[in-house]
Amino acid sequence: MEKETIEKYIQAGKIAKKAIELSKKIVKPGASILETAQKIESEITKNNAQIAFPTNISTNDIAAHDTAFPNDTRTFKDNDIIKIDIGVHIDGYIADTATTISFNNNKADMLKASREALKNAIKIIRPGTNLGDIGKTIQETIESFGYKPVSNLSGHYLGQYLIHTGTSIPNIKTDTDVTLKEGDAIAIEPFATDGAGAIRDGSRAAIYRFTQNKPVRLQAARKLLTFAQKNYSTLPFASRWLKEPKGFMLDAALKQLVQAGALQEYAVLKEIGGGTVTQAEHTILIQEKPIVTTA
Repeated sequence: MEKETIEKYIQAGKIAKKAIELSKKIVKPGASILETAQKIESEITKNNAQIAFPTNISTNDIAAHDTAFPNDTRTFKDNDIIKIDIGVHIDGYIADTATTISFNNNKADMLKASREALKNAIKIIRPGTNLGDIGKTIQETIESFGYKPVSNLSGHYLGQYLIHTGTSIPNIKTDTDVTLKEGDAIAIEPFATDGAGAIRDGSRAAIYRFTQNKPVRLQAARKLLTFAQKNYSTLPFASRWLKEPKGFMLDAALKQLVQAGALQEYAVLKEIGGGTVTQAEHTILIQEKPIVTTA
């Protein structure tokens, strides 16, 4: 990996860390989820970086892929367990990081389980580390706290302008021949739960990604697709970022584009047993001495 590329990854990581620290200050009972997302994303852009994906704000049994939708009136509640997952990029080189926030020390052990699993996984990461050993370390750490890892969520490789590329990095013990190589950029993200240990798609989505041009009937859908391709390309975007169409027409255009295969829809991911989920995540550059860009 070239020095200039490493520097961009590191700078993106520093800005992502700032955004995470801001989230810890502004996520409070009664605070608006929409305003929280907007403040976090403003923190990214004011530091001369770009948003790699909409700020995920996922509470309780929602593990991931939730974000504020247009005119969202939801607020944080006293007993919420809140995952904040942030993506930052500089010239497409991405920092992906997440933390879990609770009030009144609620579910403190579960928060610690995901944090310690991340910490222990990072300790064994170097060129040549088998991906299955990373999953084994995460699983054993989470289970030592009396919780379950979410088996069908995983870490991932990062590419330029690509959030997910290559092989998934498991959160459970897995048989694989794949090993880390010098120059890889990866995100490790353990999820712990007191539920069944797996997720499924929910019924709501507010995050989308352009996949390909497809003919669609609605003029509003055609305009939206052109805008998404031009402005977001391979990176996900939020429906609340779109200035037009509005209201019912926005919903109709998005639905038609998803059905046509022109957009990918990221449904919220819910724990199948209704359990609470916690998350921790860092981005790591694989070197002889690995660089945790978001720490």
